[in-house]
Amino acid sequence: MQSTENNPKQVFRITIDEDGTGHWVIESRFLLSNDEEVEEFRDYAAAVAAGERDVAYDPELFRYYANEATDRTGREMSIENAGWDDSQVHSVENDSVVSSVNVENDDVRVGVIRYSFTWTNFATVDDDRLRVGDAFKTDTGVWFRLTETQRLVLSPPENYALETPTQLEWDGPEEFDEEELDIVFVQSGSGESPSPDPESSNWLVDRLFLFVIGVGVGIGSYLLARRNSDRDLSAWRGRVRDIAAAIGFAGLFDRTRSQTTDTDERRSAARASVDGGTNRSPAMDEDESVDDMILEFEEEVDEGIDPELLSDEERVLRMINRNGGRMKQASIVKETGWSNAKVSQLLSQMDEDGEIEKLRIGRENLITLPEVDPTELD
Repeated sequence: MQSTENNPKQVFRITIDEDGTGHWVIESRFLLSNDEEVEEFRDYAAAVAAGERDVAYDPELFRYYANEATDRTGREMSIENAGWDDSQVHSVENDSVVSSVNVENDDVRVGVIRYSFTWTNFATVDDDRLRVGDAFKTDTGVWFRLTETQRLVLSPPENYALETPTQLEWDGPEEFDEEELDIVFVQSGSGESPSPDPESSNWLVDRLFLFVIGVGVGIGSYLLARRNSDRDLSAWRGRVRDIAAAIGFAGLFDRTRSQTTDTDERRSAARASVDGGTNRSPAMDEDESVDDMILEFEEEVDEGIDPELLSDEERVLRMINRNGGRMKQASIVKETGWSNAKVSQLLSQMDEDGEIEKLRIGRENLITLPEVDPTELD
């Protein structure tokens, strides 16, 4: 218990209501190898709930940032119903996060402690749209960040579609920029995807995907959508891609370590990261069976070639070719629907292999084919 007590795996789940309320659940996981450790975990969880043990983050930090967001946006926010939920112990097979793939001991179980609260006015309501993101921002940038042992899962209300071309789940390590956490959901009106009119609509709604969002939580519905005004409706089709995701999850936020009343010093102190990892077991380090549900889109392809057979590298090369041999990295992220981390890693490898060239221009990465002169910009 000692080794995992200090560095638990964490998942941060944020479920948005139609009125903009955000329901937060912070899950910390511990691998327990025998009955003695199970009892130690139960004692530890009870002590945490009673306020007798320190945890790796300060729950009061959320009130600090809610107050900051209120001042910044002019929208009154508050943290309500905060507290520890009942702890759970269950088998690895029954856990939605930890897999038994790398667990050699059949007696290993998973202990879970949860802290939950309600963040009022977390999202902005604008008619049939919900915008999430401004509560994460300060005058100096985004305060929310992830370590390699954490995951963030964002869930929209039922019958709402994702309008922003992005993902709803992030694995750390991740430091977000303001655009990454600026997400819009649009109300679809019913539990089924609407049928867009190609003459008047510039967005399409794919299909309903089901994603298990946590132990004891059940199944949440994601109605995913993509806005695009330049392409014919038939040029886009969504598909789910199962990818191997490291077990190192979301939701790391920053901790206020200073009591000074000076605003800049308080904000600087609050950005200090809080680690939440574990060296408990290889199963908690890397797990190839956890699904990371990401919406991707197929590009237009040449006749006779099945796009499902293309590698990621081939998709990127064909995309760059269609754009005259050069593209911004941010455009590749938007067009593929992949995460920033995945695209960055893929492009770095392609650069090393000589398939593409990367050029830093200001804050942008320009990606070109080797035969294209990057100085000859349109």
